[in-house]
Amino acid sequence: MNNKILDRKRLITSIIFKAVSLIASVYGLMFTIDSIMSFTFFTTLSNVALDIVLVVFIVLDMILLVTGKDYKNNRLYMLKFLMTLSITLTCLVYMIILGPTSDDGLIGAYLHNHAGSLGVHLIGPVFAIADFLIFDKGFKARKIYAIYAVIPPLCYVGFVYILAVLGVRWYDTMTAPYNFLNYNVPTGWFGWDLSQMGSESLGIGVVYMIVVLLFIFIGIGLLYLTINGAGKSIETQNTELVSE
Repeated sequence: MNNKILDRKRLITSIIFKAVSLIASVYGLMFTIDSIMSFTFFTTLSNVALDIVLVVFIVLDMILLVTGKDYKNNRLYMLKFLMTLSITLTCLVYMIILGPTSDDGLIGAYLHNHAGSLGVHLIGPVFAIADFLIFDKGFKARKIYAIYAVIPPLCYVGFVYILAVLGVRWYDTMTAPYNFLNYNVPTGWFGWDLSQMGSESLGIGVVYMIVVLLFIFIGIGLLYLTINGAGKSIETQNTELVSE
Protein backbone atom coordinates (compact mmCIF):
# COMPACT_ATOMS: atom_id res chain seq x y z
CA MET A 1 0.00 0.00 0.00
CA ASN A 2 2.80 2.39 0.96
CA ASN A 3 4.61 1.67 -2.31
CA LYS A 4 1.49 2.51 -4.32
CA ILE A 5 1.04 5.80 -2.48
CA LEU A 6 4.69 6.72 -3.07
CA ASP A 7 4.46 5.79 -6.76
CA ARG A 8 1.31 7.87 -7.15
CA LYS A 9 2.91 10.90 -5.50
CA ARG A 10 6.00 10.55 -7.70
CA LEU A 11 3.85 10.32 -10.81
CA ILE A 12 1.85 13.42 -9.88
CA THR A 13 5.05 15.35 -9.11
CA SER A 14 6.50 14.27 -12.46
CA ILE A 15 3.39 15.51 -14.27
CA ILE A 16 3.75 18.85 -12.48
CA PHE A 17 7.41 19.14 -13.52
CA LYS A 18 6.51 18.39 -17.13
CA ALA A 19 3.63 20.88 -17.04
CA VAL A 20 5.83 23.67 -15.64
CA SER A 21 8.45 23.01 -18.33
CA LEU A 22 5.79 22.97 -21.05
CA ILE A 23 4.09 26.17 -19.86
CA ALA A 24 7.41 28.04 -19.50
CA SER A 25 8.52 26.90 -22.95
CA VAL A 26 5.25 27.80 -24.67
CA TYR A 27 5.22 31.19 -22.94
CA GLY A 28 8.78 31.85 -24.08
CA LEU A 29 8.06 30.76 -27.66
CA MET A 30 5.12 33.17 -27.82
CA PHE A 31 7.53 36.08 -27.32
CA THR A 32 10.59 34.76 -29.16
CA ILE A 33 9.00 33.55 -32.41
CA ASP A 34 8.47 36.57 -34.65
CA SER A 35 8.93 35.17 -38.18
CA ILE A 36 9.62 32.02 -40.15
CA MET A 37 13.33 32.64 -39.51
CA SER A 38 12.75 31.90 -35.84
CA PHE A 39 12.46 28.25 -36.84
CA THR A 40 16.09 28.28 -37.98
CA PHE A 41 17.22 28.77 -34.37
CA PHE A 42 18.17 25.74 -32.28
CA THR A 43 16.37 27.30 -29.30
CA THR A 44 13.05 27.32 -31.13
CA LEU A 45 13.44 23.88 -32.68
CA SER A 46 14.63 22.21 -29.46
CA ASN A 47 11.81 23.79 -27.45
CA VAL A 48 9.13 22.82 -29.96
CA ALA A 49 10.45 19.24 -30.16
CA LEU A 50 10.64 18.98 -26.38
CA ASP A 51 7.11 20.39 -25.99
CA ILE A 52 5.71 17.72 -28.30
CA VAL A 53 7.47 15.00 -26.30
CA LEU A 54 6.27 16.52 -23.01
CA VAL A 55 2.66 16.56 -24.20
CA VAL A 56 2.93 12.88 -25.17
CA PHE A 57 4.41 11.94 -21.79
CA ILE A 58 1.88 14.02 -19.85
CA VAL A 59 -0.97 12.23 -21.65
CA LEU A 60 0.61 8.81 -21.01
CA ASP A 61 1.28 9.71 -17.37
CA MET A 62 -2.34 10.78 -16.94
CA ILE A 63 -3.50 7.46 -18.42
CA LEU A 64 -1.20 5.62 -16.02
CA LEU A 65 -2.49 7.69 -13.11
CA VAL A 66 -6.15 7.01 -13.93
CA THR A 67 -6.07 3.45 -15.31
CA GLY A 68 -2.79 2.00 -14.08
CA LYS A 69 -1.75 1.15 -17.67
CA ASP A 70 1.70 2.28 -18.74
CA TYR A 71 2.10 2.70 -22.52
CA LYS A 72 5.59 4.22 -22.43
CA ASN A 73 8.38 2.19 -24.03
CA ASN A 74 12.16 2.49 -24.31
CA ARG A 75 11.99 4.16 -27.76
CA LEU A 76 9.89 6.95 -26.28
CA TYR A 77 12.32 7.28 -23.39
CA MET A 78 15.20 7.42 -25.87
CA LEU A 79 13.46 10.25 -27.73
CA LYS A 80 12.91 12.08 -24.45
CA PHE A 81 16.56 11.53 -23.55
CA LEU A 82 17.70 13.13 -26.84
CA MET A 83 15.27 16.04 -26.47
CA THR A 84 16.43 16.58 -22.88
CA LEU A 85 20.03 16.71 -24.10
CA SER A 86 19.04 19.16 -26.83
CA ILE A 87 17.33 21.48 -24.37
CA THR A 88 20.37 21.18 -22.09
CA LEU A 89 22.52 22.45 -24.95
CA THR A 90 20.08 25.32 -25.45
CA CYS A 91 20.28 26.18 -21.77
CA LEU A 92 24.07 25.95 -21.37
CA VAL A 93 25.10 27.63 -24.64
CA TYR A 94 22.84 30.59 -23.89
CA MET A 95 24.03 30.84 -20.29
CA ILE A 96 27.75 30.50 -21.06
CA ILE A 97 28.17 31.92 -24.58
CA LEU A 98 25.22 33.80 -26.05
CA GLY A 99 23.86 35.62 -23.00
CA PRO A 100 27.17 37.09 -21.82
CA THR A 101 28.09 38.24 -25.35
CA SER A 102 24.68 39.82 -25.93
CA ASP A 103 24.52 43.62 -26.16
CA ASP A 104 22.01 43.52 -23.27
CA GLY A 105 24.25 41.41 -21.01
CA LEU A 106 23.21 38.08 -19.46
CA ILE A 107 20.39 39.34 -17.22
CA GLY A 108 19.05 41.69 -19.87
CA ALA A 109 19.14 38.88 -22.44
CA TYR A 110 17.03 36.65 -20.19
CA LEU A 111 14.49 39.39 -19.49
CA HIS A 112 14.23 40.53 -23.12
CA ASN A 113 10.76 40.27 -24.75
CA HIS A 114 8.75 39.99 -21.53
CA ALA A 115 11.23 37.42 -20.15
CA GLY A 116 10.38 35.05 -23.00
CA SER A 117 14.02 34.07 -23.17
CA LEU A 118 13.87 33.08 -19.52
CA GLY A 119 11.18 30.55 -20.36
CA VAL A 120 12.88 28.88 -23.33
CA HIS A 121 16.47 29.12 -22.08
CA LEU A 122 16.21 28.50 -18.35
CA ILE A 123 12.91 27.61 -16.64
CA GLY A 124 11.64 25.22 -19.30
CA PRO A 125 14.99 23.43 -19.68
CA VAL A 126 15.67 23.15 -15.92
CA PHE A 127 12.32 21.48 -15.16
CA ALA A 128 12.63 19.15 -18.18
CA ILE A 129 16.12 18.10 -17.10
CA ALA A 130 15.02 17.57 -13.51
CA ASP A 131 12.04 15.50 -14.67
CA PHE A 132 14.25 13.18 -16.72
CA LEU A 133 16.90 12.73 -14.04
CA ILE A 134 14.52 12.26 -11.12
CA PHE A 135 11.47 10.52 -12.52
CA ASP A 136 12.27 8.69 -15.79
CA LYS A 137 13.17 5.39 -14.19
CA GLY A 138 11.54 3.33 -16.93
CA PHE A 139 14.39 4.16 -19.30
CA LYS A 140 16.59 1.07 -19.81
CA ALA A 141 19.76 3.06 -20.35
CA ARG A 142 23.07 1.89 -21.78
CA LYS A 143 26.23 4.01 -21.79
CA ILE A 144 26.51 3.62 -25.58
CA TYR A 145 23.35 5.73 -25.88
CA ALA A 146 25.49 8.78 -25.07
CA ILE A 147 26.91 8.59 -28.61
CA TYR A 148 23.42 9.27 -29.95
CA ALA A 149 23.66 12.67 -28.24
CA VAL A 150 25.50 14.07 -31.26
CA ILE A 151 22.58 13.40 -33.63
CA PRO A 152 20.41 16.49 -32.86
CA PRO A 153 23.24 19.08 -32.92
CA LEU A 154 24.87 17.63 -36.06
CA CYS A 155 21.52 17.57 -37.85
CA TYR A 156 20.99 21.18 -36.84
CA VAL A 157 24.46 22.29 -38.00
CA GLY A 158 23.88 20.57 -41.34
CA PHE A 159 20.47 22.25 -41.66
CA VAL A 160 21.91 25.72 -40.96
CA TYR A 161 24.83 25.41 -43.36
CA ILE A 162 22.61 24.12 -46.15
CA LEU A 163 20.53 27.29 -45.68
CA ALA A 164 23.73 29.37 -45.67
CA VAL A 165 24.90 27.81 -48.94
CA LEU A 166 21.49 28.61 -50.42
CA GLY A 167 22.07 32.25 -49.54
CA VAL A 168 20.20 32.64 -46.27
CA ARG A 169 21.79 35.16 -43.89
CA TRP A 170 21.07 36.04 -40.29
CA TYR A 171 21.37 39.63 -39.06
CA ASP A 172 22.25 40.64 -42.65
CA THR A 173 25.77 39.12 -42.76
CA MET A 174 25.97 36.06 -40.47
CA THR A 175 26.08 32.58 -41.99
CA ALA A 176 24.44 31.06 -38.90
CA PRO A 177 22.02 32.22 -36.21
CA TYR A 178 24.73 31.94 -33.54
CA ASN A 179 28.13 33.63 -33.28
CA PHE A 180 30.03 30.39 -32.58
CA LEU A 181 28.71 28.84 -35.83
CA ASN A 182 29.24 31.94 -37.98
CA TYR A 183 32.12 31.29 -40.39
CA ASN A 184 31.73 34.61 -42.21
CA VAL A 185 34.20 36.32 -39.83
CA PRO A 186 38.02 36.71 -39.77
CA THR A 187 38.52 33.58 -37.62
CA GLY A 188 36.42 31.53 -40.08
CA TRP A 189 36.62 27.73 -39.76
CA PHE A 190 40.02 27.29 -38.10
CA GLY A 191 41.12 30.74 -36.89
CA TRP A 192 41.74 31.93 -33.36
CA ASP A 193 41.56 35.54 -32.19
CA LEU A 194 39.74 36.21 -28.92
CA SER A 195 39.87 39.95 -29.58
CA GLN A 196 37.14 39.27 -32.18
CA MET A 197 34.73 38.04 -29.49
CA GLY A 198 31.34 39.69 -29.78
CA SER A 199 27.79 39.24 -31.03
CA GLU A 200 28.96 37.98 -34.46
CA SER A 201 32.03 35.95 -33.51
CA LEU A 202 33.37 34.05 -30.53
CA GLY A 203 36.92 34.54 -31.74
CA ILE A 204 37.35 30.78 -32.14
CA GLY A 205 37.21 28.80 -35.39
CA VAL A 206 33.83 27.21 -36.04
CA VAL A 207 35.27 23.69 -36.41
CA TYR A 208 36.93 23.88 -32.99
CA MET A 209 33.67 24.98 -31.37
CA ILE A 210 31.64 22.22 -33.04
CA VAL A 211 34.12 19.53 -31.92
CA VAL A 212 34.26 20.87 -28.35
CA LEU A 213 30.48 21.10 -28.10
CA LEU A 214 30.04 17.55 -29.41
CA PHE A 215 32.42 16.18 -26.79
CA ILE A 216 30.65 18.19 -24.10
CA PHE A 217 27.33 16.87 -25.36
CA ILE A 218 28.52 13.26 -25.17
CA GLY A 219 29.88 13.94 -21.68
CA ILE A 220 26.54 15.36 -20.53
CA GLY A 221 24.80 12.35 -22.05
CA LEU A 222 27.03 9.99 -20.05
CA LEU A 223 26.41 12.03 -16.91
CA TYR A 224 22.63 11.93 -17.37
CA LEU A 225 22.65 8.18 -18.02
CA THR A 226 24.80 7.61 -14.94
CA ILE A 227 22.55 9.73 -12.72
CA ASN A 228 19.45 8.06 -14.14
CA GLY A 229 20.91 4.60 -13.53
CA ALA A 230 22.09 5.47 -10.02
CA GLY A 231 18.65 6.84 -9.21
CA LYS A 232 17.02 3.58 -10.25
CA SER A 233 19.37 1.60 -7.99
CA ILE A 234 18.59 3.82 -5.00
CA GLU A 235 14.87 3.63 -5.75
CA THR A 236 15.03 -0.18 -5.90
CA GLN A 237 16.82 -0.33 -2.55
CA ASN A 238 14.27 2.01 -0.96
CA THR A 239 11.41 -0.08 -2.33
CA GLU A 240 12.94 -3.22 -0.84
CA LEU A 241 13.32 -1.50 2.54
CA VAL A 242 9.70 -0.32 2.50
CA SER A 243 8.55 -3.84 1.58
CA GLU A 244 10.48 -5.28 4.55
